[in-house]
Amino acid sequence: MLSFVALILGAQSATLPMLAIEHVSVVTMERDAVIADQTVVVRDGKIEVLGPASEVKLPEGAQRIDGHDRFLMPGLADMHVHVWDENDLYLFVANGVTTVRNMFGDPLQLGWRARIDAGELVGPRLYTAGPIVDGKSPVWPGSIELTDPTKADAVVAEQKAAGYDLIKPYSRLDRACYDALAVAAAKHGLRMMGHVPDKVGLEAALAAKQTTIEHLTGFQQLARDASPKLERLDFAVELGLWQTMSDERIAAVARATHDAGTWNCPTLVTMHKWSVGDEAAELLARSEMRYVSPFMKSAWEPTSPMNYLVGMSPELLDAAHAALPFQQKVVKALHDAGAGILLGTDMANPFVVAGFSTHEEVELLVGAGLTPYEALRAGTADAARCMNASDEWGTIAVGKRADLVLLSANPLVDVRNASKRVGVILRGRWMPEEELHTELERRAASFVVPESK
Repeated sequence: MLSFVALILGAQSATLPMLAIEHVSVVTMERDAVIADQTVVVRDGKIEVLGPASEVKLPEGAQRIDGHDRFLMPGLADMHVHVWDENDLYLFVANGVTTVRNMFGDPLQLGWRARIDAGELVGPRLYTAGPIVDGKSPVWPGSIELTDPTKADAVVAEQKAAGYDLIKPYSRLDRACYDALAVAAAKHGLRMMGHVPDKVGLEAALAAKQTTIEHLTGFQQLARDASPKLERLDFAVELGLWQTMSDERIAAVARATHDAGTWNCPTLVTMHKWSVGDEAAELLARSEMRYVSPFMKSAWEPTSPMNYLVGMSPELLDAAHAALPFQQKVVKALHDAGAGILLGTDMANPFVVAGFSTHEEVELLVGAGLTPYEALRAGTADAARCMNASDEWGTIAVGKRADLVLLSANPLVDVRNASKRVGVILRGRWMPEEELHTELERRAASFVVPESK
């Protein structure tokens, strides 16, 4: 018997059937409200009709989907992921994540994107950075080491020609190289989305109009400015210090961030998942880990040399976990100042599972004080606005791309309801929850190594 994915891929060359989701409550994400008893018609991967069920005439031959007591919302966008395993593309879709922004790319991701766009691979819409652009002794292998500002233009031009969507600056860039990179990015029409380098600082990054800041980098560095007498400021000390920033200082920086038009992608779930020993073993035993490939799980094993948490001191782990409430306070301050917040997980870090952790991040944003609507906007309408794609996706409206999630409960009442899927519509193709689950279970079974007799 053909697998569900084989059936999907085999049908890609055929014309997509029209869909009619009848009598459904629609969460457009254009406002904090539900529009009751609507019918949504999808043709050729786009929303063709949205209107009261009593007024919409169903097209002949449309595949009818019952929307009674169900809620239709846009698919989610995880705006900070690291996809190195093809299996994870499916995990995103199965969790209603229909768009991702990959933050460290190479030709592998470009190839996946081409196959997704051609209908040869089931996966989310894929934006991707190229290789990280870092300074002397890059943090991560595979990064581009930029130490000569005169070479910044060539670096950006090469990434533009390769087809990458953005430039990602990283922590060890010096100020001259960062400034040159910003000029080159603007020249070639690629935006800067990444870390605030240690030698640059938040004020300079905002002045350069860096489009996005990841993981609240820059805020941590303000602790260094406030602690000039410290000869050594390691990560654990820094995590403690930045929690001492006054509410007035946080509010002022938040206003400056808004004024610069800079977005923040906090990725709160990443350090929240930092664990070693028994706690790490418990995370690896969670039910969703069954769907993670052996390749990914092996990198997260408590004894794996690829797991950067191995050997991490209890003090550092405690400091990371204790930082969450303060990070959430910063997120709320940014939101209150009108600065853009993006939903992102830093997926591929230990125990951060594709798709599943996206819903955990949404809950953490609500825990920061955002309403369910505001938290979900960070991964729908606001994500599309950040990517200059509001005319294509992010809300439910006529002409928008049909990347949608059908839910059994209202996500605006309880954000956890965004994970209660009845099915996913990906590029106009209906994928019922039963079939998604069947494919997930097939993958889980394929990952099990038979016991030798």
